Amino acid sequence: MGPAARHLAAGIGLALALAACTSAPVPPVESTAAPTAGTASPAPPPSAARTPTVGPRQFDLGLELDIGTLDGDAGNAVGEFASDGSSIIFSSGAAPDVARDDAAPDLWRLTPGPSAEPELAWRNPDRDHTLTRLGGDAGAAAFVDMPLTGERAWTLRFIARHEAEARILDEHPGDADVPSLVPSFSVGEDRVVWTAFDRGPDGPVSQLLEASAPTWEPRVVLERPAAAAELWLPSISGSLVAFTEVRYAADRLSDERHVYLIDLGDPGGRRRLDTSGRATMPLIVPGAVLWKEADPGFNMFNWGRMYRFDLETEAITKVDSSPQEYVNYPSAGGRFVAWHGADSFALGVYDHLLDEARVIERSGNDTSLLRPHLAWDLLVWMRVVGSGSDNRAELRYAFLPDAAVLRR
Repeated sequence: MGPAARHLAAGIGLALALAACTSAPVPPVESTAAPTAGTASPAPPPSAARTPTVGPRQFDLGLELDIGTLDGDAGNAVGEFASDGSSIIFSSGAAPDVARDDAAPDLWRLTPGPSAEPELAWRNPDRDHTLTRLGGDAGAAAFVDMPLTGERAWTLRFIARHEAEARILDEHPGDADVPSLVPSFSVGEDRVVWTAFDRGPDGPVSQLLEASAPTWEPRVVLERPAAAAELWLPSISGSLVAFTEVRYAADRLSDERHVYLIDLGDPGGRRRLDTSGRATMPLIVPGAVLWKEADPGFNMFNWGRMYRFDLETEAITKVDSSPQEYVNYPSAGGRFVAWHGADSFALGVYDHLLDEARVIERSGNDTSLLRPHLAWDLLVWMRVVGSGSDNRAELRYAFLPDAAVLRR
């Protein structure tokens, strides 16, 4: 097995897990809730992996797109990846001086165009580290840098638009009793909002923090004792932030999850949006907030179904996620929403302006369509052909239609 194939096996272990279509992916962040009777993902119905639900106008969107690819050794070496709306950022371990086969320490950028070639955005001085979570907006990029040598450590770094410096926004304090789960974050062109665990005067705390241009000085927006509650998975739009607050039962065998919306100018005036107590992974889109709900008894990082809260009418409606029944890790653009699907043989998106599901691509049994991520109009996903050491991977990307070309 060559270096590229070895890195592929380590860097897209998540891809292989998803291809099985029967268990939850290994998430970039994990819940600290104690396991319940149902700790595995609910398996899709037996027919879901082969015969997805067919809805109206689902077959033509992929045919409308100009799809680009990053393949060969470069595609095989990709670890984590994300769209920032204008380019694709990804981690890679392709450099010859990388210390481990499972390390992807460097940040790269690919800007779509006729002569698109990856460019090194940040070279990690620690060659035995890996970038475990990425996000960006219009040239700004945030990422979590972690050692692979067993330390309780992570560093949240940020590169502002038109800058080359990777400044440090946050670090794990190193305390043994502070959870070492990596931050979840949302990036805007002039603001970053994230959640993280830290030491507090009376024990570990869970925090919601933000940093804004031009100083990018971190400040704590909200804080909870980690033994009682945790803050997770923010989504920002201007000064608005949606996030998940998890509160645990005294026996730690169950939790209650709510999505809240706040304005950073008045963080005390928060607004709870859900009524189920199972809401998580919120996304702010024009006029609405979407979120995922796992089935009762399952961890918030398991597969679930999507719901929409109308900010004007306050109505909550179920979102059509066809051709998927169960989804995870949603991401939003100006018009569409994408998500990981439990059926890895079909890739679809949701048009939140027209309230309809669309299909980008369907594949055969030996090809998996994995980890789609959307920002603004730029969608990126991984296509993996084959299994085991014979995997061939490529990143695919395309600009989706924007709100100016709505079909009626």
